[in-house]
Amino acid sequence: MMVPTLGQPEDTSTSTTRVFGFGIFAPTVVVLSLVSALATFLILMGLTPIVPTHEVVIGLLAFNALAVAVLTTMVGREIWRIARARARGRAASRLHVRIVSLFAVVAVVPAILVAAVASLTLDRGLDRWFSIRTQEIVSNAVQVAQAYVREHALNIRGDVLAMGNDFTRLKPVFDSDRERFRQILNAQAALRNLPGAVLIERDLKVVERAQVNTGREYLVPANIAIAEATPEQPIIYLPSDADFVGAVVKLKDFNDLYLYVARPIDPRVIGYLKTTRETLADYQSLEERRFGVQVAFALMYAVITLIVLLSAVWVGINFSKWLVAPIRRLMSAADHVAMGNLDVQVPIYRAEGDLAALGETFNKMTAELSNQRADLLGARDQIDARRRFTEAVLSGVGAGVIGLDFDKRVTILNRSAERLLGVQEIDTLTRPLAEVVPETAALL
Repeated sequence: MMVPTLGQPEDTSTSTTRVFGFGIFAPTVVVLSLVSALATFLILMGLTPIVPTHEVVIGLLAFNALAVAVLTTMVGREIWRIARARARGRAASRLHVRIVSLFAVVAVVPAILVAAVASLTLDRGLDRWFSIRTQEIVSNAVQVAQAYVREHALNIRGDVLAMGNDFTRLKPVFDSDRERFRQILNAQAALRNLPGAVLIERDLKVVERAQVNTGREYLVPANIAIAEATPEQPIIYLPSDADFVGAVVKLKDFNDLYLYVARPIDPRVIGYLKTTRETLADYQSLEERRFGVQVAFALMYAVITLIVLLSAVWVGINFSKWLVAPIRRLMSAADHVAMGNLDVQVPIYRAEGDLAALGETFNKMTAELSNQRADLLGARDQIDARRRFTEAVLSGVGAGVIGLDFDKRVTILNRSAERLLGVQEIDTLTRPLAEVVPETAALL
C-alpha cells in the first residue's frame, strides 16, 4: 500500500526550473547588490584606489538604483505570493504573514534610526566644517601670507625710492667717474639687501649692475611695465609664482634711465601662500557645492540603505518560508487526518531540526492511529462474521431464542421468537427484556 506524502514536488521539471532559474537568480542578485553597496561605501570613503569623481559617483548611483529596482521586484513578487496564499486560506498563511511582518519591522526600524542619526551627523558635521570660525581661519591664513608679501613690497618700494633719490644726487659722479658710481651702487645694494640692483634703459638694456655675490642672478622681467614708472611712483613687480619681489623707478635727470631692484622672499612663505590660496579656492568651491554634497551623500546613503533593507527583507521572507514550510505541512497533514485519512505522512528534512523531530512524531502518531483503526476494523469485521454465523445457526432452531447482554437488553431474537412474540428483531434490539416480554419481569 502506498502512503501519501505531503510537500513533495509533483513535477520534476518545475522544481528544476525553480532551482536553476529564479532560485539561483535571486540569491545572486542579493549578493551582487550587497557587494555593490559595500564597494560604493569604500569608494566614497576614499578607501580604494578608485577616485570618486563625478562620473564614478553617477555610475555607482545608476548601478545601485538598478539593484534597488530588481530587489524591489523580487520582494514585491514574494509579498504578492504570500498575499495570494493568505487570500486562498492556505495552511499556515496567517503565521507566515506574522513572521514576515516581524522580520520587516526588525529590518526597517533600525534602518530608519540609523538614517535619522546619519542625517543629523552629516548635517552637524558640515555645519561645523563650514562654520564662521573655520571660514575665518582659512581666510586669515591667506591674509597673513599676503601681508608678509605686501610688507616686502612696501619695504622694497621705500628702498627703491631712497636709492633713486641718492642716485639723482650722484648724477655728476655717474657722468664723471663711472667706477666710483659702480662702487656706490654695490654698497647700496649690499646695504639694503637688494642683490638685483640694475640700471636699465627703457628697452630693458642693462647699463650698470650691482655686483653682489648671492649665487643667483636676478634678470629684469620682460613683462614689467617699465613705461608706467615715474620718479615719485615706482612700479612693484610681484608675480604669483616667483620667490622674489621687484621694483622699478625712473631716475630723474638720467636721460631715460631706470633703476630696477629685486629682493628674494623666503620660498617657504611663497609655497605656504600658494597652498593656502589653493586650499581657500577648494574650500570656497566646496562651500558653493555644499547642498549638492549633502544631496549626493543623502542619495547614496538612501540607495545603500535600500539595498541592505531590501536584501534583509528578502532574506527574512525566505527564512520565514523555510520556517513555515514544515508547519504548513503538519497543518495540511492534520487536515487530512481530520477528514479520516490516517495514512498521510509528512516528509522529514534533517536540516529543519526540532521541526523535523516534530514531523517524525506526527508520522509515528498517524501510523499508530492507522494501525489501531485497522485493528478496530478487523475486530468489527470479525464480530460481524460471528454474528452472522450465530444468526444463521439460530435461524434453524425451532424454539424461540432471545440473547441478552449484562444489562438484560436484547441482542439477538431469532425467527421463532419473532413469530411467538409477534415482533421484529430490529424493533427489540437494545431494549430491556421486561419491555419486550413483560411476563419475564418477575422471573428476572
